[in-house]
Amino acid sequence: MPFVIVAETPGFLPVRMTKNGTQPMPEAWSQITNWIPDTGGYPGSVVVGANNEGLKALGDQKSASVAASIPFTGATNGFGGNTKLQARLRVNSAIVATTDPPLDGPSGTLAVSATVDIAAGDVVTVEALSSFSAGGAAGAVSAGAYVRIQ
Repeated sequence: MPFVIVAETPGFLPVRMTKNGTQPMPEAWSQITNWIPDTGGYPGSVVVGANNEGLKALGDQKSASVAASIPFTGATNGFGGNTKLQARLRVNSAIVATTDPPLDGPSGTLAVSATVDIAAGDVVTVEALSSFSAGGAAGAVSAGAYVRIQ
């Protein structure tokens, strides 16, 4: 007697990556790298890229929330004023959100988010920028940073 096996393909799964260690804040728009997948809290999370810079989407999701939280410290002011820090999110190569206005140093958390349609295999990255005047310092990404798709 023949039988039929019905298997359901998994739908969208929320994913997250967390920062491994610290990183100097870039002085020109550059990716924050060296992330690790948060498989404990978000099973199936996958980090991709030569520098472990991207979070891979698992499944399609209309109006998905993509978000990043980037704590920073050590962004001291220079003689010309406050150090200004920003972050932006990219889905594949498209910029989908930027912190505006920039945050002032010396410490804080850059939060950036967007609601976008996500397709399986899309990659979300976060970039940062620190602008400071003479005598100031760019600061560093500190513990607790994450990028999430849900």
